Amino acid sequence: MNFEFDAYDHKIIALLQDNARLSYAELGRHIHLTSPAVTERVRRLEEAGVITGYRAKVNLRKLGYSFEAFVQVIVESHEALDEWANTHVEVLANHATTGNHCALLRLAIKTPEHLQELLKSLGELGKTSTSIVLTSQCEERARLHVDEVYIDTE
Repeated sequence: MNFEFDAYDHKIIALLQDNARLSYAELGRHIHLTSPAVTERVRRLEEAGVITGYRAKVNLRKLGYSFEAFVQVIVESHEALDEWANTHVEVLANHATTGNHCALLRLAIKTPEHLQELLKSLGELGKTSTSIVLTSQCEERARLHVDEVYIDTE
């Protein structure tokens, strides 16, 4: 499905990125459209694959993970790496990459010993290089910002 995005669509996307729990009525109040009009626009954005889901933001520390690590991997078999990643809940992301390494994993780690166990297991598939995350910025950055979208209501 292909359609032109207008300022209303952009504003809806921006608002939902900020708070995916907004009701259609609340969205409508923000952009001066009726709830049925907003419902139809959101449905079109979902069908077009622009909006791909609604998720809860989770604090990993509250779940017992004390830090994150990025692991660059060189493997012979991407299928084996994908299988490994799919069977380990600690894997937050598995990126196929170009360059000296063929993949970059983002892991949630409970303890240094936990990291060591994962690296030992992962080492059976190939070579690894690990970096510990100290701080992170821009992770929740909206792709469209509410204040940047102007709707002419006159």
